[in-house]
Amino acid sequence: MKKKIFLLLFTISIPSLAERWYDVEIIVFKRNQNPNTVKENWPVSPNSINFSNAISLSDAAFLATKGLHFLPKKHWKLHEAYNKLTVHTDFKPLLHMAWRQNDGSKNVMPKLRLTAGKDYGDEFHTDGTTQVGHPLDRGASLQSHLRIENQNDPMSQLDGFIHVYVQHYLFVEINLILQEAGEYKMPENASIILPPMLDKQDTIIQHIVPRNKQYETLAKFQESKRSYSTEKHMHSYSFDQKRHMRSGEIHYLDHPLIGLIIQVTKVE
Repeated sequence: MKKKIFLLLFTISIPSLAERWYDVEIIVFKRNQNPNTVKENWPVSPNSINFSNAISLSDAAFLATKGLHFLPKKHWKLHEAYNKLTVHTDFKPLLHMAWRQNDGSKNVMPKLRLTAGKDYGDEFHTDGTTQVGHPLDRGASLQSHLRIENQNDPMSQLDGFIHVYVQHYLFVEINLILQEAGEYKMPENASIILPPMLDKQDTIIQHIVPRNKQYETLAKFQESKRSYSTEKHMHSYSFDQKRHMRSGEIHYLDHPLIGLIIQVTKVE
């Protein structure tokens, strides 16, 4: 009988011994840098973000059903890093938050939907075209735009997800899109402008150069005048990384335009 009771108690205690809890804290920021000055080969068509099994961080009640709970600010550990980013002219923090989760596997733990920054929904459609005016040129010289599955979602400056899970080791996966509004010049028409000397009657030109040289002379001196119209557009820049982590370490995930600081600490 004693042996059976011992085995029963041991079996009941296994889940509590196996389950571990982690505190996750993240800071997402953007670099105050013109993307055109970055020597980076941006993808012509960034992949759409798959938000299946993703939960919005604003839905605290549903997060609790998945074993995730927000941490009060008094338990946050990255205040100093956040404050330094706030006062630095080269960076702009977009998001700072922390939560507690269990040690679920990749298939068990949900992706957490992150949205932050300005909402461009009043200015642009989800395909990047402006609300008013002509659609954007779809040429390869322009960046493609963020495409999300739910077209009613806001056009947030930062959108994507973070996925923290345990698969023998501790892992973090992020897939973020930074959207930046800008302008570009679209050519409308072109016309040939001749220098004043050549914009005369043929009889005058004949006295300046021989006839067999006239066309060659015109080709050298003619100028092309092109007019442009300015159009608004939305550029999208993807940030997709996976990192193996150790409990307690502070990791910095780098990108030419975005940065993410993360610390995952095992709860003792």
